[in-house]
Amino acid sequence: MDLDDFYDSYEIIYNPNTDLTDSFSPRQMYQMLYEPFEEGCPVQLRTLTDQQIEQVPIMRQILHLMTMLSRSELKLTARGYIPPKIVEELYTMGAHSWGTDWYKQKSEPKTVEVQFVRLVVKACGLTKVRAGMMSLTAKGKKLLADRNGLLREVMLFLMRDYNTGWMDLYDAMDVGNVGRLYLLWLLHHYGCEWRYIDFYSSQYSRAFPTIKGYMACGIRIFERLFHYIGLCELNEKDEDVGMDYGKKVIKTDVLELVFQFTEP
Repeated sequence: MDLDDFYDSYEIIYNPNTDLTDSFSPRQMYQMLYEPFEEGCPVQLRTLTDQQIEQVPIMRQILHLMTMLSRSELKLTARGYIPPKIVEELYTMGAHSWGTDWYKQKSEPKTVEVQFVRLVVKACGLTKVRAGMMSLTAKGKKLLADRNGLLREVMLFLMRDYNTGWMDLYDAMDVGNVGRLYLLWLLHHYGCEWRYIDFYSSQYSRAFPTIKGYMACGIRIFERLFHYIGLCELNEKDEDVGMDYGKKVIKTDVLELVFQFTEP
């Protein structure tokens, strides 16, 4: 959709009368939807040091895998999976999930977090697999030497192109795939204290009232995408066990480290 078409449909796909969003201009909303991190977008990527980039769980995992591949190709299992030893290493470096913690052996088919890492490096064109061997592409070798370039490539994919409905059973295709940068802004704005994920789903529904099945954005955006990147924490500690277990979210320091936000 180009900007002129967006202006024409602005009142239909986006509700500018919510308490929070009434100051975002159509141009700003267009950029959050279609031009993430471009000049004028309310959400920008910061320039980080190599040490800061390694504080981001998803980047730490990707860099570990790419650095290993820069030394030698990785022989996959007979079924084409990353070997369990490497899966364990990648899992330990990432944002842990209560579901995967149950498995003593971190095989790739049982470890969604590592499947996510593999999906990202493949979709970004950083790795390739031939004859059962995983290796870096020419693009991967180039970006391994340009950490901020790698960060931008990964975040553009995750915030613009990634299908957040990957591996769920919801029918609604637009939920989480439209307006995910706006949800990131909401987490920045409201995430200093624990809030129910339903709170963010409700805000999302108010901003985009024509998108149906908005409850899917809980698992798609917060339980998986933002959590796997390392931008939020879920209430999944032992002391949280109860009816509200896993239903609340708070932002991490990584969110403000990686992104810069403009208030509406």
